[in-house]
Amino acid sequence: MSNQFKGSEFCWNDLATTNVAAAKEFYSKSFGWTFSDHQIGDTTYSMVKCGDKEIAGIWQIPQDQESHIPPHWMSYILVDNLLNSIDTVKKHGATIKVPVTQAGEFGQFAIITDPTGAHVAIWESLRKK
Repeated sequence: MSNQFKGSEFCWNDLATTNVAAAKEFYSKSFGWTFSDHQIGDTTYSMVKCGDKEIAGIWQIPQDQESHIPPHWMSYILVDNLLNSIDTVKKHGATIKVPVTQAGEFGQFAIITDPTGAHVAIWESLRKK
């Protein structure tokens, strides 16, 4: 693996749903997950915890978008440089579905489809180690 791709691994998952309360009830009862809610603008983002570790997030699909965005899990691939990664994936046949989007002070992401049509997000953390 070249240095360009060092660290390119799955780093996060988000559940987009039309019913956050039902999702929390299901995952809590099924897997013992707990949740903490955070207000981000007009949206409540729920952090999912397994024990003491934050493992995912849940957000409500806006009512006016429910016919366009189905409930789904989205996986994120960590990259060092989002813009360079977007250029690379486009060269290899990806389509940009959601352009670079800021996620508060945490980072930025873009959503792509690979050449087979599968959706995945690319994430650059603004919290450098």
